[in-house]
Amino acid sequence: MKKKLISILLVIILCLLYTNFWNISKAESVKTMKIVIDPGHGGYETGAVNYDDGIIEKDITLKTARYLKEYLEEYYGVEIIMTHNSLDNNTEMSVLDRGMVARNNNADLLLCLHYNAASSGTSWHGAEVYVTDNTSCYKYKQESTEIGNLILRNLSNLGIYNRGVKTRLCNDTGPKWEYSDGTKADYYGIIRYAMKGDSEDRGPDITKGTGITSILIEHCFIAGQDVQYINTDAKLKKLAEADGQAIVEHYGLKLKKDIVSEIILNKTNVNLIVGEKTKIDYTINPTTAVNKKINWSTNNSKIASVDQNGNITATGEGTATITATADGNDKVFSQVKVEVTDPKITIQNGEKASMIINTKMQLFTDTGVENSKITWKSNDNNIATVDENGIVTAVGEGTTVINANYEKYNKTDTIQITVNKLNDNENIQIEDYKEENGVISNFPREVDTKEFANHIKLSEGLKAKINSEEFVGSGTKVEIYRGDDCIQTYECKLYGDVNGDGKISVMDYVKIKNHILKYKILSDSFYWSVADVNNDNKVSVMDYVKIKNDILGVKKLDLR
Repeated sequence: MKKKLISILLVIILCLLYTNFWNISKAESVKTMKIVIDPGHGGYETGAVNYDDGIIEKDITLKTARYLKEYLEEYYGVEIIMTHNSLDNNTEMSVLDRGMVARNNNADLLLCLHYNAASSGTSWHGAEVYVTDNTSCYKYKQESTEIGNLILRNLSNLGIYNRGVKTRLCNDTGPKWEYSDGTKADYYGIIRYAMKGDSEDRGPDITKGTGITSILIEHCFIAGQDVQYINTDAKLKKLAEADGQAIVEHYGLKLKKDIVSEIILNKTNVNLIVGEKTKIDYTINPTTAVNKKINWSTNNSKIASVDQNGNITATGEGTATITATADGNDKVFSQVKVEVTDPKITIQNGEKASMIINTKMQLFTDTGVENSKITWKSNDNNIATVDENGIVTAVGEGTTVINANYEKYNKTDTIQITVNKLNDNENIQIEDYKEENGVISNFPREVDTKEFANHIKLSEGLKAKINSEEFVGSGTKVEIYRGDDCIQTYECKLYGDVNGDGKISVMDYVKIKNHILKYKILSDSFYWSVADVNNDNKVSVMDYVKIKNDILGVKKLDLR
């Protein structure tokens, strides 16, 4: 049961890691402007009715609201909330409930859509807008009046007479009909409730801006000469667009298709060495954006600088954040984390190693410079030679130094090699396991040092020292001693055991994933080669998948 629970937990962990594996970018959006649209009346409350032309107010306010919603949703950074999108004929929605939709959503603007009542043959005509009379905050009377005048101007352009922006106050007296600053509350309930909340509650201090910018629009009269503006859906759509154009103009809204709303970077984590450069590529959404320029910045130029083409230069050791910001919308950005190191280049085998004449040894280097050309050189080719791949061949007895020159960084590291000769009666043999170029592999996982030592057959006078406390794994050193002198050095490699604990586990899986995503590069080329379980000379998703399948028991790795 315990093993089963562990297996289930492991699967969950792997799934979570896999889910996040391809997450390569992110972008923050501008704060959304919330606009509440209230189609007047609805349900069994018909509102004004023109029986001659068969026009009912609740029907045309709903159509107008839907057209207005459709129009405004073409603009960036806008969230449209309808108080209702149709009401059952047996229901109604109270004015208080409508006002509270705006208040509870902390709306930036409330638009109440209506059409004035009139009887057939009336001479009344034109549009009018009602706003609050309260002047304690700009967004109340002043801003709503400004928007109201823009709406009336646009309706006038369609031929509708402008009856002006108006206010109307309650006739009743007492706290219930006043705002918290003591001024008379507005007559129209939807404005009043959006300003101060429940009718039984005077609400918070509206002088601090807690009320909602509210506008009640009477687009025209439902009968008489104004019928010409509302007798088709196409005409209702024009009225809605007149409202929408005013909102767009007042708030400076921009069409979604014209403004960058997302920046997708091809990298979100970069590992560099001091002096190294890299370029960050990106795509933007939507592709129709008018201004496609991206501004680049760094939070620490002493660690990483960036030019306006996204070219990053590592200037000092540490961590910096590079930000790409949309020029036309500075609230939209994406970031890349830059880790900069100043490599202390080391040869994996350590400061020194021992070899037997006619044996070979592979030298491994710091992965941070794996793409840098390395020139190998031996100080004495009569003792040991080295080829272009860092493979040393022991030639004659003595001690020499192997040099690794990293041309890109103008740095040189060295390792001391001592070459020894076996006596005629001495013998070293690795049984069952594979030994090549000083690397022992093809041994089982979770093998302890005692069992591992059983496969090292030594003649009398020689002994093996294995520097592992528990299981032999990748990076474990095996040294063969004659008395106090080390005469041969081996390094162990267990494919897939990236963290060197002699096991294949989630820890190895995570290290490979992080290497691929460049969250944290594998420490050196030895472990880079250990992670290459696919044996294609690169660490890729294929290695990641093979490790995962091994852990899940789908298919065990070939230990090679």
